[in-house]
Amino acid sequence: MAERDGRAARHEEDDLLEGFSRTGRRAVALRGFFAVTVSAALVGWDLAFTWGAYGTVFYNRTTQLLVLSLVVLLGRWALRQQVREHGWVTFLFALPALWVVFRLLAPVIAPGRAFEVVDGVLTGAMVLSLPLVLWVVARLLAPGYFALPQRRMRVASVVIVAVVSAVGLVVGAWNDHFFTCADFRVAGDYPPPGCAASIP
Repeated sequence: MAERDGRAARHEEDDLLEGFSRTGRRAVALRGFFAVTVSAALVGWDLAFTWGAYGTVFYNRTTQLLVLSLVVLLGRWALRQQVREHGWVTFLFALPALWVVFRLLAPVIAPGRAFEVVDGVLTGAMVLSLPLVLWVVARLLAPGYFALPQRRMRVASVVIVAVVSAVGLVVGAWNDHFFTCADFRVAGDYPPPGCAASIP
């Protein structure tokens, strides 16, 4: 009888419904896993959907990179006595700020071909530095991921985000099967090329 009651109690418990509210290392690890994976998947879906629907990354994502870089750069300067850092890491985070300063001043001082060359070099350098910048930002914003106790959890999180992003890319590319042009307009977005006037 007691064994049957124990099995019934186990069936009544649901970690997802309870938000992993139980204490212990397992509950903490699972909360961290889902918090990090959901956050990363939302960003991955948004980037992939936009790329699939419009064939580009919107300017607001570029400016978010600038904001992240500036926060880390200015935070490093404000807390310079407490933060250990290599100079080249500071330089990588300074690239988006240098790009903004260059874009503000260049049309006045270096119009024409020189502008295009320097702008291309700065843009290329930002793209090349992006993986490291994102790695540092991920370490700062998602410490729970790096603290996950099992390698399997870390790998599963990356795979789930990749799958969700791939689905976002497919849905974005074939958005005419899911959304109408009016849906995009109501959301305040520009309707992508090939959007559907209506869905049958």
